[in-house]
Amino acid sequence: MEKIGGSVIRNRQFEILLYLLKVKKVTHKELSEMFEVSVKTIQRDVDKLSMMGVPVTCKQGNQGGIYIEESYKLTESFFTNEDLQTITIALSMYDSISSNRNKDQVMKKLALISPELVDLLETDANDYFVVDFTGEKIDMTESVYKKINHCLDEEVLLAVTCGDEQILVAPISYVLRSEGLYLYAYDVDYLLIDISTIKEAQCTEIEFERTFISYKEHTQFIFK
Repeated sequence: MEKIGGSVIRNRQFEILLYLLKVKKVTHKELSEMFEVSVKTIQRDVDKLSMMGVPVTCKQGNQGGIYIEESYKLTESFFTNEDLQTITIALSMYDSISSNRNKDQVMKKLALISPELVDLLETDANDYFVVDFTGEKIDMTESVYKKINHCLDEEVLLAVTCGDEQILVAPISYVLRSEGLYLYAYDVDYLLIDISTIKEAQCTEIEFERTFISYKEHTQFIFK
């Protein structure tokens, strides 16, 4: 995640912003198909960008779509040096545990803002910050992860089968522990589910409100 004016901006919202800066106008449907989320989710993303001061507007009709002000540009003040350092280290950590190699793509985008600094930070992160996980790397393109990601984005309940038991949960976040990757979720209570034990996952259309206690705030867990 990145920040604009102190507010957190999710990766997809940042991607939408970069795309708008390139094309200046796009429809909700085009973005929905591009990011494989609903039109409703795209509208939430656009509303979030607008709330953070990005000059985006939506117009109806034949010439309708999502527009960004022609004069709006990203500047070096968009990120502080500390922001870029945090992002670079986070990307290096993600690259160490994931089989999906998209770090270079993200770094190229960050380099549009401050190429010299980003190059220096990446070199430092590679040389001085090493994450050594002995287990297999995580493939976030697998079906289970895609469905979890969809439910996180769309804020809809997820049906998971662990062993012989099927439960309906509201996914809250991923949790990386030394034992592996878990899903922090809510059923009638808070759960920490070992994702490697999930035999099957199905998305529902049942919406939920994200008003849960965060993992960091919670101290007692039930393991599935």
